[in-house]
Amino acid sequence: MTSDNNRPKYQSTRYALRTIKYQDSLIVNICDLYLIDKQIRHEDITIYIKKNYWMDKVVDENEIESYLKKSSISNLAGKETVEKAIEMNLAKRSSVKYFSEVPFLMIYKFRQSY
Repeated sequence: MTSDNNRPKYQSTRYALRTIKYQDSLIVNICDLYLIDKQIRHEDITIYIKKNYWMDKVVDENEIESYLKKSSISNLAGKETVEKAIEMNLAKRSSVKYFSEVPFLMIYKFRQSY
């Protein structure tokens, strides 16, 4: 996997989205569209960005904002996707991990009082 320079410009604001309902939670997988069917690595860990796990549909920036706001769990990959979550104050930059120079972020929102 190389840097963002391989991403076509027309895909820069389009994202792959998959939603999963589990019990009372909404799980969203969102990634920059160009990452579909790529693999990213960090040391001995490889993440396969498979279409069947990451993409039910292609969405724009407004749609991912909506899904990020209402999700309980978010799995995010790609520079633009992760940057959007940070801009929305859903995570801090220090929480981002990098695989093959691709930002990767997992967010879990506690919805109940303990």
